[in-house]
Amino acid sequence: MRVIEVNDLVCTFGGNRALDGLSFSVEAGSVIGVVGPNGAGKTTLIDSMCGLVRPQQGEVRIFGEDVLKAGAALKSRLGVLPQETALYAEVTAIQNLRFAAALFHIENSQKRIAQVLELVGLTERATDVVRTFSGGMQRRLAIARALLHNPPLLILDEPTVGVDVEARHLIWAHIRSLKAKGRTVILTTNYLDEAEALCDRMLILRKGKILSEGSPAELARRTGRCLEITCAPDFSSRLRASLGSSRAVLRSEIFDFGLRLYLASEINPEEIIHQARSFGPIEGFRARSPDLAEVFVSLSSGHEAQP
Repeated sequence: MRVIEVNDLVCTFGGNRALDGLSFSVEAGSVIGVVGPNGAGKTTLIDSMCGLVRPQQGEVRIFGEDVLKAGAALKSRLGVLPQETALYAEVTAIQNLRFAAALFHIENSQKRIAQVLELVGLTERATDVVRTFSGGMQRRLAIARALLHNPPLLILDEPTVGVDVEARHLIWAHIRSLKAKGRTVILTTNYLDEAEALCDRMLILRKGKILSEGSPAELARRTGRCLEITCAPDFSSRLRASLGSSRAVLRSEIFDFGLRLYLASEINPEEIIHQARSFGPIEGFRARSPDLAEVFVSLSSGHEAQP
């Protein structure tokens, strides 16, 4: 079942097109990552999906309903974590959740509040004032608030921004548990390792358009295999000049200990190693799949392996 359908979405602010004809759909029970640099349109997309922004063109349908025409019944099926946690800092964690529970008319709210506090690991801090919480704890409390009414769709705008490593991995664990329970999750992130760790599918945005989409593994395959050749610094630039012009090499860069090459998918790295050895001495080599930061650079520069 399609939970979300975004059709030809255009959002303009002044002379800037924040979203430029976006179209995609999301199936139930999946985790979708919206990845891109600052200014790519991620938050505008989230605001459009929540009905907070009226696009100049196109529509967003959630559970089959146009979000701009839908009433409170649809919005009660969404759990939203904005970039700003928007918590009440001068009251306790449990008071924040009691207020949210009253807004959503949650029955047996005390039991549900206890459940979400335990889920995010804040049971022992339930009666502490929120201004005493660290950034990571506030983020976890905001996630608890988004989960309070047990929504089938979670929309998370940069859920780990500004948190420490420990809190980040706790939040990852919460998102994985939601997926295991069949929830649909949309998350925006600047962190490619986060998308790789959590997402079934990724949408890579650039300047309001979808630059590419697919699973992390599919996007890595499209970028090609990475071959790192360890060699002397004075030799790496000469080796790059010799190998970089080959059609087999999509992109090349010099790094601390030698030369890094990105090879077309059909190329056997052993062929390139044989060529490298014919030019001069190399100390070692390693072939690996690219990480997602490398995938983004490759897609942005147009150097993409042919399937």
